[in-house]
Amino acid sequence: MRFQPDTWLEAALRPLAMAAADAHVYVEIMAPDFRFVFALALALGVLGALLFRRVPRDAARGLEGPRVRVVLVLLAVLALAFVPWLAVTGNGRYFMAGLLLAGPVCVGLACLLPVTKAMRLAIVVGMVALQAFAVQQSAPLRAWGLAAWTEPPYFHVDLGAEAKADPATYVTLSAITYSLIAPSLHPRSRWISLHNAGAPDSAAHDARRTAAFLDQAEKGRIVLLVPVVAGMLTPDRLPNDQVSQAIAGQLARYRLAFSQPQSCRFLASRTLASMGLGEKSEEQRASSGFWLCELVRLPRGTRVDDSIGTRHDDVFKALESQCARFFPAGGDGASVAIRSGEVRSYHQAEMKAYVYDNGEVYYKYNRALNAVRIGLAPDVVAGRSRIDCANIPGRTGLPWNRGF
Repeated sequence: MRFQPDTWLEAALRPLAMAAADAHVYVEIMAPDFRFVFALALALGVLGALLFRRVPRDAARGLEGPRVRVVLVLLAVLALAFVPWLAVTGNGRYFMAGLLLAGPVCVGLACLLPVTKAMRLAIVVGMVALQAFAVQQSAPLRAWGLAAWTEPPYFHVDLGAEAKADPATYVTLSAITYSLIAPSLHPRSRWISLHNAGAPDSAAHDARRTAAFLDQAEKGRIVLLVPVVAGMLTPDRLPNDQVSQAIAGQLARYRLAFSQPQSCRFLASRTLASMGLGEKSEEQRASSGFWLCELVRLPRGTRVDDSIGTRHDDVFKALESQCARFFPAGGDGASVAIRSGEVRSYHQAEMKAYVYDNGEVYYKYNRALNAVRIGLAPDVVAGRSRIDCANIPGRTGLPWNRGF
């Protein structure tokens, strides 16, 4: 639902919104597309010409008949395709046929305008030039890079010789899998991200596949590889008790646990240190890296402590009942303990809800700059403090009207 319009007005104005120089309109990056605005303007011009029978003279020998119909049919196909696209995803990657069709439709409509050949050529060249300028200014080819790759390996982590020499099953929990590390591992090593993987005992669609993968892992060494959580390190740059408890709660759902005594070590990463727009201090760069911890698989039927991440379930359930579209029931699983509270993720809606032990309740849309305060936990549960579902900063409204 990332790019789906929230209102009928937003749906009707999506062709205009796609021309806005903003990211996350119909693709993740800033990619202004003027062609749909061009198509609308040209279609109105051609419609006026057809209504008043002012088709160009040089078009009368061929364009007025079948060629006119071809252009108008393509325009109709493009307009009709817009409807299911917006209804299903609104994501540009699933509308490639329509995006490819938009250019020829614009050129075809320009050829039907009641103007001279020179003017029609100028219109086409102008459209191409303006769109090319927009693409050049938004520089989409460099929009995805979190870190520059200037030398091998693809993603530097100080893994040591052991990782290359011995196969293992690597488990990660972060939303970004960092799978570019995989080529630095032993060729027979295996890799799985549990961030959105269904727990083996759940009803999730991929639960069986996750269970089968982890069952195979029991035959060899299992290790956790996760990026360091800033502010949650011991003086030795190892995970402190609070973050260890939070990670243990996430692992328990997959019958995984830290080996005892807990065996973790810090792995420095030049690549991870370079992320962050160059704003990291020397101390922050020195502590940028990964934790590598030895894991064990728990026997079947092991009782899992489900008290972790459930202290504020009543608050999360209240939020989910208030705004089910953006906070679907249950979210992505149990809440995760954070410093002085809990957080629950709603990946489908790109939302997170935070409940702090002091009673403060917030939510944050991934594309927004700031979190939004909802109120105090007792008020949320009682319904006195509510989410304004029609005004989600960073999402609601047209690109030029969205809050931050």
